[in-house]
Amino acid sequence: MRIILDVMGGDNPPEEFVKGAYLAVKKYKEKITLVGDEKIISDALRDLRAPSAPFDIIDAPDFVSMEDDPMSITGAHAGSSMAVSLRELSSGGGDAVVSAGNTGALFTGATLIERRVKGVRRAALAMVIPFKNPILLLDCGANVSVTPEYLVQFAYLGKIYMERILGVDSPRVALLNNGAETHKGTPTVVEANKLLSDDENINFVGNIEGKDVPFGGCDVVVTDGFTGNIFLKTCEGMSNFMMARLTEKFFGGVSGKISAMLKKNDVSRVAKMFDAKEYGGAPFLGLAKPVIKAHGNSDARAVCAAIGQARKYVETNIIDEIASCADIFSKMKFAPISKRERTENE
Repeated sequence: MRIILDVMGGDNPPEEFVKGAYLAVKKYKEKITLVGDEKIISDALRDLRAPSAPFDIIDAPDFVSMEDDPMSITGAHAGSSMAVSLRELSSGGGDAVVSAGNTGALFTGATLIERRVKGVRRAALAMVIPFKNPILLLDCGANVSVTPEYLVQFAYLGKIYMERILGVDSPRVALLNNGAETHKGTPTVVEANKLLSDDENINFVGNIEGKDVPFGGCDVVVTDGFTGNIFLKTCEGMSNFMMARLTEKFFGGVSGKISAMLKKNDVSRVAKMFDAKEYGGAPFLGLAKPVIKAHGNSDARAVCAAIGQARKYVETNIIDEIASCADIFSKMKFAPISKRERTENE
């Protein structure tokens, strides 16, 4: 197996991504293609005293910044490390791509270069939220506007991912909403609720409010990318806030430091439970080939985890199982999406 890693465009310098790739080589024993500034990559490998055999380097010093228009990946930044990585995957030069760059550009480039699985109308960005029982959230940033049928497809994508990656049998699927009642929410969510309730292939448990998600009421949370991204960022912010307060509590003053010594392992376990870096990144479910979006501020450990996630994604043949749903998807009557909404999603 060969994983293609875009080392440019993240918040951390390319050297951190090269370090993460080296950790992954030692842990997973897979080959990795590093795409980015060749000199920086070569210098970083030399500093790490990494063997050259597991690595290939593709020189692509240009990158898509976080501020760039997502469509620039097909224009001004068509030669960027991200675009080159995706084309390398498309041409058979690797089995999966990992990138921590501009999410919109990665989604746009992956959709245009890799295409979607037959029958899938929209790929969705899926993120495992590390609550006590891990929960998959999708979409969490790729599709601002959706139709009820898109949400149904997201439910299928989430179901397959949880079964194959986390081994959850018949995962419970819920719609993120402002109330548990079936009549609550936007017309899109109300209609999606009806469609999912009538779908015997999905273990649909109804609507779920944001405050109930952490307590294990479902295994898959389905929503549009706008709502999902806000929910995800709120969860990340609250977990960071709570860990900061716990640290202050346990390490403040003499008595606190004594307590911290006694409870150090417990605090570490809690911190690890809420650390998104343990999961590495978020796959775009529904694409014809694996593309993993690592967090923008990924450090070497998170990059290594994202590569491990890409590896497992390939091994579990999720894409083949999604493709097996083509007949089901073909029977869905997709409502038309407006020109404005189509533009927002491109």
